[in-house]
Amino acid sequence: MATKTTTTTTSNKSHKASSMAELMASSAGKSLQPLKKGDTVQGTVKKLTPQEILLDIGAKGDALVLEYDKKNLENLLSILKVGDSVNAQVLSPESEEGFPVVSLRRTLDNTIFSGLEKSYAANETVTVEILDDTRGGYFATTSEGTRGFLPNSQIISEEDLVGKHIGVKIIEFDRVRKRVIFSEKATHYTVSPEDLVKLFPKDMTLKAGVTSVTPYGVYMTVTSKDGKTAEGFVHISEISYDRVNNIDELYKKGDEVQVQVVDVDKENRRVNLSIKKLEKDSFDDIKRFSAFRETNIGATKDLDNSVIWKSFLSLNSACEGYELFEWANIDS
Repeated sequence: MATKTTTTTTSNKSHKASSMAELMASSAGKSLQPLKKGDTVQGTVKKLTPQEILLDIGAKGDALVLEYDKKNLENLLSILKVGDSVNAQVLSPESEEGFPVVSLRRTLDNTIFSGLEKSYAANETVTVEILDDTRGGYFATTSEGTRGFLPNSQIISEEDLVGKHIGVKIIEFDRVRKRVIFSEKATHYTVSPEDLVKLFPKDMTLKAGVTSVTPYGVYMTVTSKDGKTAEGFVHISEISYDRVNNIDELYKKGDEVQVQVVDVDKENRRVNLSIKKLEKDSFDDIKRFSAFRETNIGATKDLDNSVIWKSFLSLNSACEGYELFEWANIDS
């Protein structure tokens, strides 16, 4: 009996030793260095549910991913799967329950911005929700929750857009500053300033279709020789050499007009056009004073007691002005 007991005891010690060796072997390669708040650690997704996301980061216990934002949690659940290797930031080395708490916010941002960067490079259309209007445009967000700005100059729709979903393209993207600029017009027009300069060189003459008439000018659609379209704009000063009071009496939506390219408005990403450059300049007919029609003559007394004769001149429907044509001295 004594021999048997000794054998059993030896066997148990051997098994314990073997178990300890297995434990040490299973722990080999895992970092047991103390964690610090703010550290970036690599981990493997061990559990992925709406209620709990756990990572194996090589610590004495699994790390809990903390995320209160519902949209961010939905994004994590959609882009991750069990077994994925991710980088996490330590929020707390050890919670009250004894496990580390980490965040995947930076990983999520990098993943989402990488996707937006690809859409930007590929000139793809993305759908955004208009959140709120502000001075100069609207704030909009992608389905992943990335916020960007939609300027008024890049909007086609004339109605209030708040709460609506629209298709846009990304025309400016800065990953470092997390700056995203959207354009609705880019889904219909060429908006790259570099492309516009190539497609619509200065002094090019072409036909344009009126899309909108405003008190300060006319918006148009122009088409390049290779069939690419862009937004054009004729300022009121470029409509005619004659005085223009009401633009809407001259043009309406759908009209076709012959225009000439002035330059490219790089800030607003459109082509500046002129109608009057294709017309005869009213001043070409004015060669000498005898061609003027005098409409009103008067005299005023200057400080030195001389008389200045002035004539109000009506050159034609486009030109009016004053002409000083005679001086005369008079007795006081």
